[in-house]
Amino acid sequence: MTDAKSLIKKRASVKAKLTQFASFLNLSQSCKQLSDTQTVEVEYRLNIFENLYEKYDALQCDLETLADDPSEQYAEREEFEKQYYSLVATARQLISATRSKQAGESSSEVGSCASHTHTHNSIRLPKIDLPKFSGSYHDWLEFRDTFTSIIHSNNNISKINKLHYLRASLKDSASLVVDNLDFSAENYDAAWRLLCDRYDNKRLLVNNHVQALFNVNPISKESSKSLRLIIDTTNKNLRALSTLGQPVQHWDTLIIYIMASKLDQVTNREWEEHRNSLTEPPTLNIFINFLSNRSDLLETLEESKSIKTRGEGHSDNNKSNKSFLATTDKPKYKPLLCPMCKQDHHVFTCETFKSLPVEVRNKRVHGFNVCLNCLRPGHDANKCKLGHCKYCNKKHNTLLHVHNDSELSNTQNVVLSANHSASSRIILLSTALVQVTDTKGNCHTARVLLDNGSTANFVSSDLVLTTVEDPSTGGVC
Repeated sequence: MTDAKSLIKKRASVKAKLTQFASFLNLSQSCKQLSDTQTVEVEYRLNIFENLYEKYDALQCDLETLADDPSEQYAEREEFEKQYYSLVATARQLISATRSKQAGESSSEVGSCASHTHTHNSIRLPKIDLPKFSGSYHDWLEFRDTFTSIIHSNNNISKINKLHYLRASLKDSASLVVDNLDFSAENYDAAWRLLCDRYDNKRLLVNNHVQALFNVNPISKESSKSLRLIIDTTNKNLRALSTLGQPVQHWDTLIIYIMASKLDQVTNREWEEHRNSLTEPPTLNIFINFLSNRSDLLETLEESKSIKTRGEGHSDNNKSNKSFLATTDKPKYKPLLCPMCKQDHHVFTCETFKSLPVEVRNKRVHGFNVCLNCLRPGHDANKCKLGHCKYCNKKHNTLLHVHNDSELSNTQNVVLSANHSASSRIILLSTALVQVTDTKGNCHTARVLLDNGSTANFVSSDLVLTTVEDPSTGGVC
């Protein structure tokens, strides 16, 4: 258990470096053009960052070996590798773009850039999968930059292969943009141009990334994953907005306010205490570093608690384990399927079925494979324990009963009796004061009783005599 805690702390340190590198790239991308010194710094940091994966892989392998259920650790590895590969591709694209601008100014810089590229090509890195794009504007910039860096700008790949990779990367609505093009080398440039024309809409892209910042889900309970999600969402969308030319370097106060409002109560209180200890207004980097450190702390506590819980579970006997598993299983809801209209309800509540004549119901129900007594599936009428027909007390459903003349008469009596019984209940009805104009044009105030369920309209004799000169000719019976 002690070894696992130590490994978790070391892994948290490695992940903190990943977050710091992401913040550094975000700051670098906000610059219109990197200077020579800044470019060298990006290259140097990238060299160090590329070696980070080996350290993480060693720690993660040990944790996966120690874990009783490694599925959670596998998910942790997948999340780290996704961020790692994205940051490597972003850094390389940033360096490549800067070197391309500097290439026209000095031939010596061209040689330096070529030498640097050769150095990186000699480094053995993990396999980078093709990026996927389904047509979401929120993912377009990341896909465009990654695909450009890996495939589009690679002169060693033929155009026919580039088109193959492009089609393999597109799915859903995005794949429809290039589906009508023939598979040939000449059509790659046209396919890439069509895709860029479709999704390189700056106004929509800016709107989507700003909306993503405002739509971050609030955290109800503190957790390391929720805090890292806020960090990643903030960095990702700010990088995209910076690429789109938005002045994100001046948005620190606004972004801090938005993201702080998404924090849980405990983390928000910790942030307020930390902010009060500062002499100057906090920058976005200070806020991100605070969330990163807080996330590392929570992750360590969560992993320690998880390991302790698993350790206590091993001390229980097999009987208690089986009981626990039995109590955690919950029956899954199975939606009903009406055999008449295929909707989610029983056939005896189906309006379509009830609207049919009784003779037709009797014919149709025999093909539904349901009990003729309760109209539910799963058993026969002779095994049904529910009530019988309300009219004849035989073992069939009331909806399937065929009435004769005597039964109809009895039914009418029952209905009249029921109406009489129901009339004895106390019912509150709304009233209103209205103006009634008599035959001479004079207005009289009268109170009306509003009953939406009534089948007749009544008026008092006093009101008739007040408003009508001759009731016998006024259309009043």
